[in-house]
Amino acid sequence: MKPLIKFFLILFFLSSFSISIQGSFPNEHLLIIEEENTTTNNALRKALNISSIRILGSKNEFDQNKKLIQNLLPETYIKSYEFINQNKIKITVNAKLLRNEFLDNNLSISIEDNISISAWILCKTNLRSKSEYDLLAKKCKKLKKEISNMALERDINLVYPIFDANDLNFLDIEQKKERLDNSFINDRYLSNESFYCEITLMEDKCFKTKASKNNKIDFSKTYSIINIFNSTVDSAQKIKKVYLNKNSFKPISINISNISSIEEYNLVFQELENIIFFDNLSLSSLTNDDVIFSSNLLGKVSDIEKIFRTKKNFKINSINYKKISIEFNPLKDA
Repeated sequence: MKPLIKFFLILFFLSSFSISIQGSFPNEHLLIIEEENTTTNNALRKALNISSIRILGSKNEFDQNKKLIQNLLPETYIKSYEFINQNKIKITVNAKLLRNEFLDNNLSISIEDNISISAWILCKTNLRSKSEYDLLAKKCKKLKKEISNMALERDINLVYPIFDANDLNFLDIEQKKERLDNSFINDRYLSNESFYCEITLMEDKCFKTKASKNNKIDFSKTYSIINIFNSTVDSAQKIKKVYLNKNSFKPISINISNISSIEEYNLVFQELENIIFFDNLSLSSLTNDDVIFSSNLLGKVSDIEKIFRTKKNFKINSINYKKISIEFNPLKDA
């Protein structure tokens, strides 16, 4: 560990070692707003709304707190924007500042790791009429584009099943005229959640998948495409919700082992600094390959553990309200 100790005093001057880490709580959201005949102010407001939903991890909670969010001034949270063309604007939102605003108002936030949603969109075509077939194909293409745009706004990985013979067999719609509640969505498409929609020229009907494994379709209630999408994403992100109390904190020690260079120290420090539950993070000591930080814990240990479980280069050895022991495992492609 001698190289780390020897060069530690110049660590803060080595800007070339700085690594941009977004992680679970990104400092910025880079958004492309594309709308015809919109004003700059409307585009900035839309960007602020998109960032708000990402941070809250819930469209439902966004709607519940709409009055608070509408009173926020976009110019306070927009870091920069530039026009790509007449109808497209690239906007950078200060997500860290906006996140702190929600925390100051005692709102819960979400870990912003990517999740995947399977969108089972079945377009029920009439092969006896080419004109109807063409109209439905056009309608389905438009609906899928709308869903893809919503997924892009919420930063969701979207999967469209291919509806081959295996898919149709699992959905149990080829052989039976009457749909029963024993239809299952198979697990061939890896995703956190899924929903199922039937599209015809006359109507669109969407259905939730049942808990606990989210593989059985619930036909008891129908939803619009927008509602089913937001409801499904909200459900998938529910387990990523975390709660923070800025008025209550406890001193905590964070021991990181297996640090072998200044670059690795720099990366670890930035990772910890981006975890909002650590307030007033500072270095306590360096011993061999171990680095010990001190901080104030503003949230639950379970939420801290939830965050570290998502980080591939950290392995939790032990964790409690007084001390966290973690082994750093540098990624080969990092």
